[in-house]
Parts: sequence; structure tokens; C-alpha cells
Amino acid sequence: MFFVVRLSFVVIMAMPVMVLAQQKFSPKDESLKLFNKYKPVIEKRHEAIVDPSGPVSGDINGDGKEDCIISFIMYPQDGGNLHIGSGSAIYLNTGTGMKVVGAFPEFKFCYYLDHIRDQIIFGKEYECAPPYNKFIQTRKFKYVNGKIMEIH
Repeated sequence: MFFVVRLSFVVIMAMPVMVLAQQKFSPKDESLKLFNKYKPVIEKRHEAIVDPSGPVSGDINGDGKEDCIISFIMYPQDGGNLHIGSGSAIYLNTGTGMKVVGAFPEFKFCYYLDHIRDQIIFGKEYECAPPYNKFIQTRKFKYVNGKIMEIH
């Protein structure tokens, strides 16, 4: 009888751990959740429709954890294909969740982020005019002391 009670106690204590083990933390999913919560604020502030791209992920700060950057383009609320603005939100992995730590600065060129490798963020510069598909050059960025800097 004592064995059954003891076994039941062990099973009850282990259940939360088993449930947590089944829920794998996804930096990309967590970053998108955080972005989507803030998206209405961006839309209201800029009187725009915000169209985010999928997150680009990789280690940007050298801690060995997968970080994410979510880029977005803003269009007029009335529709059309005119870009009225863009941005990229930076999410660092805390080990238990994602934390927004800033955004890309304004650059004098249009770009989208392609991938992250060895703490270097690779972007593609494109022509800032419809149909927005003329590639100009590859750009490289680095996260240094909490800021994004273009590197050459």
C-alpha cells in the first residue's frame, strides 16, 4: 500500500514537468505573438496597414540563443501598393521567452532581411519603386551594444 501511495505521489509531481516538456519553446512563434500584440499600435500611430514578413532568426548578440527580427512594410489604409514606411523589430531570446529590445534605424534605402549567420544580419537592398523587385545589392548589419549598425 505504501508503495502505491509513493508511486502516485511521484506521478503527480512529474506531470507538470511532462506537460512542459511537450510544449517546446519556439523563438519565432513567440516573437510573432509579441509583434502581433503591438501591431495595432503601429497601425494607429502611422494610419497604415502593417504587413509583417516572417521572422528571420539566428544568434545576433553572441549568446548562442536563437534571436529573431520581424520586418514589416506599411501601406495606406485606403489600399494600393505604395510603401509609406517600413521597420524591423528586434527580439532577443532570454532563454525562457523573447524580449523586444529595439528596432532597425532608418536607412536611406529600401531593404528586406534575408538571413542571420555568425552574428551578421544579411539584407537585400531593392529599388524603392513599384514593383519593388529590382535587387540592388547585399547589405550586412551587426547588433552592437544594443544598436544595429551597417558593416562593410
